[in-house]
Amino acid sequence: MSSTRIIRLLVVEDSPGYLHLVTSAFSDRGEEIRWELTTAKDGEEALALLLDEENNNSPLPDLILLDWNLPKVTGSEVLRRIKQDQKLLRIPVLVFSTSEAEADVHAAYDNHANGYIAKPGNADALAAIVETIERFWITVATLPKASR
Repeated sequence: MSSTRIIRLLVVEDSPGYLHLVTSAFSDRGEEIRWELTTAKDGEEALALLLDEENNNSPLPDLILLDWNLPKVTGSEVLRRIKQDQKLLRIPVLVFSTSEAEADVHAAYDNHANGYIAKPGNADALAAIVETIERFWITVATLPKASR
């Protein structure tokens, strides 16, 4: 008898339509792993969730999927702030962007992104990416224990 493993994922995405596709893709996964999703519609909201001292009882995410082109606070700034914070720096951050510009890819890795993924154009390709994320980050890699 296997137990369900819960993985907390923070999805930072400003497009409601794309956010719906992403949350659906993670929700449609198997039963051995259950994705517990928290969402933020912009960089400001993401940082508020991650840095909120009043939420000390709520666990941090195990993994972050971060859009690069965000309103209010850019994905680049969110990533920089995460990787400069002692409590957050170990959380793997996967940049998820429509941009495939070399400058954006370099900037993401220069700021210690753990991966850079170009957003696919359709739901099937997105489902394949989600499967790959799950296979590598959850089945193969060992994630650090999230705490607050």
